[in-house]
Amino acid sequence: MLGAPAAPSTAAGPDLEDLLWDLQIVPLGPRAAPSLALDDLAGTRVTLEGLRGRAVLLYFWESG
Repeated sequence: MLGAPAAPSTAAGPDLEDLLWDLQIVPLGPRAAPSLALDDLAGTRVTLEGLRGRAVLLYFWESG
């Protein structure tokens, strides 16, 4: 269950809860998401408007 303390990693590696421990899901509430357009790995333009009606998870990270 997400939000509960994660079980220790096994010899095979971390379990899913370990990997998702710091993931925070922040719903936008009743307002519409801002427009967003990105190119996928094949170079095709994908927009949030084109995904209307589907669940979309945006995951941003930084590296330094």
